Amino acid sequence: MKNQSVITCPYCGSELVQQQREYYCDFCVMNVPETLVQRNHERISVRVRDFALEVHLERTTPELMMLSTFELLRLLKYARAERTSFYRYLNTFYKARKHGNTDEFKESEEYSGTEYEKITRKMFVLENIIRQRLGYVPHRITEGYLAKYVDYMKKDKHKPMVIRQQRNEEKKA
Repeated sequence: MKNQSVITCPYCGSELVQQQREYYCDFCVMNVPETLVQRNHERISVRVRDFALEVHLERTTPELMMLSTFELLRLLKYARAERTSFYRYLNTFYKARKHGNTDEFKESEEYSGTEYEKITRKMFVLENIIRQRLGYVPHRITEGYLAKYVDYMKKDKHKPMVIRQQRNEEKKA
């Protein structure tokens, strides 16, 4: 039995070769940064944060790219709802202005239009980041969909990446 810790690759579980401040995996044929190195064939831990705040919609694209996929899905749900609201405001102010033949609602209509464009662009950013990660963008994001997503993350494989080298009968002998 080994009691000492083995430095392993976060992707395939192979033992790593240390090269200065980085490690090299022969199987994956890549350098592995020290921050990703695992011990004893453990898998990469996934950050499970099951919430996202609407204020995160104000973040820049590089900042959004640092969030988890779940957080991005939650933000996309917010963005879609916000976009719908601004579209309704825009439409309401337009109709009020046209119906009354006045410019009274023009400023509100322009503001709603500007905000609608901003939230639509933010929605595009979120959708494209999600598309890169998942390979698709969910058509509808419901609370049920998000709950299942969190459930899948929590039930994910946690077993170490170890390949048994001999049969159990051979070990006993």
